[in-house]
Amino acid sequence: MKTAGPYTISVFYFICFLLFVSISGCSDNTAPNPVPSTTPGKELLEKSNFVKFIESLKILPVEERSTVIQQHLANNPNSPIIEDNRLACFYWYGKASTVLINGDIQFGWAKPDTMEAIICGKERFFFKIYSLPPDARIDYQFIVDDSTITDPRNQFITPSGFGLHSQCAMPLFKTNPIREFRPSIQHGTIDSLFFKSKTISVQERKIKIYKPAGYDNLSTLPTLYINDGFKAMEFCSYANVLDNLIADKKITPVIVVFIQYRESDREYFLNKTKDYTTAICDELIPLIDQNYKTSHLPEDRVIAGISAGTHISLLTALKRPDKFLNAAGQSATITTELFDALTEAAENEKTRQAFSFYFDVGRYDLLSGAVENQTFLYANQNLHKKMETTGIRHVFNIFNDGHEWANWRERVDEILIYFFSK
Repeated sequence: MKTAGPYTISVFYFICFLLFVSISGCSDNTAPNPVPSTTPGKELLEKSNFVKFIESLKILPVEERSTVIQQHLANNPNSPIIEDNRLACFYWYGKASTVLINGDIQFGWAKPDTMEAIICGKERFFFKIYSLPPDARIDYQFIVDDSTITDPRNQFITPSGFGLHSQCAMPLFKTNPIREFRPSIQHGTIDSLFFKSKTISVQERKIKIYKPAGYDNLSTLPTLYINDGFKAMEFCSYANVLDNLIADKKITPVIVVFIQYRESDREYFLNKTKDYTTAICDELIPLIDQNYKTSHLPEDRVIAGISAGTHISLLTALKRPDKFLNAAGQSATITTELFDALTEAAENEKTRQAFSFYFDVGRYDLLSGAVENQTFLYANQNLHKKMETTGIRHVFNIFNDGHEWANWRERVDEILIYFFSK
């Protein structure tokens, strides 16, 4: 889970990238920790109208370029320009010495790319071309001299929790309409309560509880606990998704417990895991079960999160199957503790057969920060292989996206349907 702005993160992860290259001896796709290539091939570039425009611009006298640029901007007002379902052509025009582009495909915000510049009088035309899968969706920003900004010619702004991002969505990516509010259906309600753990190190926090429509006539409902739940509510439109899926009869009515994230939680999600797990399992669950009409069976409880929140979610289920037999997450931070817990939990045949997990990762996820400084993609693939080897039931997917709320929100319905399908 990122806790700083993208430019700050980029410096840290660029250092990690350099260390990774020096250790592995290479940085291309032949490395044990492969990084997906975004360099366009010769055939794509030869067919590109944008490339032809750039080549024609370069041979013009400098004093004539501004007029041609203005006509180009009038014909192509939106950035990036997408060609052949695979080329993403980014550009920026104005007065600046340098323009960088940084985002998911720059090694997970780790290594900003310098955009090539063409002098056009007092202004410069900056551009960079990438090859992306036809269904990719990524976040990015421009760094104009020393200022980090969104793309001024891109109207699509995405939520991130630490600043605004521009979105590049390739033609085959389709926004999931399940997040949209439907006035014609019944809607659930949201309760609030305050949770103070007996474990002093775990900070007190607010909890929000989603109750499905018709709650008064329901009983023994399954429960979903979500780490970093308030951001999940805001950025993923969880209440709308729940209302819509229940109305469509795609999932059974469910109670969802949204746990507020506190700044110290990252330490507990990754290092002091026992304190946090104990607080959730032995204090929060009894509080919820006492006040709401929930099923008390571990097979009817799911715990979920994103990034480091996925780590603690998977770990909680593996270490406390008496409370949770299901866990889910996206862009999981992977540690040796998680692998050790998986090995130990799999030794119990009855428990192993009862587990059910869901996790996914982005092809352009973070470059490092997982076990042994592996990329998130590589570490999640290894976790998938480990689960296959141990025979633990799970779903694992790789998507052409990055480490962003705008990506995670697209799969909320898949997670809910996987665990709560009727």
